[in-house]
Amino acid sequence: MSHIDYKVDGKKVPSVTTILGRYKNATGLLIWSNKLGLEGKSYHTELNKAGDIGTDFHELAEKHITDEYYELPDDPVVQECFNKFKDWWTEQEYEVTFTEKSFCCRKYKYGGTADLLVNGDTLVDFKTSKQVYDDHLVQLGAYKFMIEEQDGIEINKAILARFGKETDDFEIRNFTKSDLNKGFRYFKVLREAFDLDKEVSKLTRKAKKNDNI
Repeated sequence: MSHIDYKVDGKKVPSVTTILGRYKNATGLLIWSNKLGLEGKSYHTELNKAGDIGTDFHELAEKHITDEYYELPDDPVVQECFNKFKDWWTEQEYEVTFTEKSFCCRKYKYGGTADLLVNGDTLVDFKTSKQVYDDHLVQLGAYKFMIEEQDGIEINKAILARFGKETDDFEIRNFTKSDLNKGFRYFKVLREAFDLDKEVSKLTRKAKKNDNI
């Protein structure tokens, strides 16, 4: 998926993942980075590679769901994730409401693209991460509010389907409306902090310039 600029009233707003990325627990990334260094691998190269795997997987999943033509990439990791997705999807009897639809929240000024909505009220999110993280629920909560505000669709539950990069690494997590609402309450705090971060940064930069006068 190409980069999307989310805008409200013509003004660019941050994405859900950008906001969550600002406050993501970095412990796991530090451990992973150290491991890569010991193996002689570049952290940034491997991080970009992981992002590409997720992007390629999402594009394949969308085309498979919508019966569009696609070709499998050469990357065996993407193939592994996608094969697990196909096995899972074949067993489902969902009625697809939409796939890969972008939204913007006017009230809290943020945007995002939902992977899938099924049965008219169930949000589905695909992950290729190593595990399920707390911010995945926060992301789903933010998407719930955004979709309800823009399209007037009531979201009653969510499914997080994780297709890991290792063989047999697959899991499903189900979240209730109450879970999603709690996730959104957390997101609202992060959304406010995101803007305050920028304001504080401006103040400290301005103070530094004044000290030099």
